[in-house]
Amino acid sequence: MNEEKTKNKKLLEELNKEKIKVKELNDKINIYENYYNNNLKLIKELEKQINSKNIKINNLKENNDKNKITSIKSGEEIIAIFFTSVHKDIHRPISCKNIDKFVKIEEKIYDEYPKYKDYNTYLTVNGKVIKRFKTLEENGIKDGNTIIVNIYNE
Repeated sequence: MNEEKTKNKKLLEELNKEKIKVKELNDKINIYENYYNNNLKLIKELEKQINSKNIKINNLKENNDKNKITSIKSGEEIIAIFFTSVHKDIHRPISCKNIDKFVKIEEKIYDEYPKYKDYNTYLTVNGKVIKRFKTLEENGIKDGNTIIVNIYNE
């Protein structure tokens, strides 16, 4: 009987050791599960950010395609002009050709800043009013000029 008690005591000690091991392993599993869940949340958040950035990139590509100048002929040159407004809420550089009609470029500004479609506007460069249906060259607009969008009666 003493022998059985000793065996039983040993088995209980082993059982307790195994219980401790099981508890330690369960604790490790919980730590890894928490780590996994936190990483999964982070991955999902990063995926959202990537998707948002991809949408922005695609929008920029579309805008770039709209503003792309395809070919240059003799007598043409690419110039960059900058649009601003008296209210300082327009800040937009545009590249174009010196032979482009000003009205086409103006249309791009109003597409991007639609509130100005509701106003009676006139545009100036170097203090001179721009003639909408003339080319940039005919209006004396040169590379680097700033075009100001003005509103009548203000």
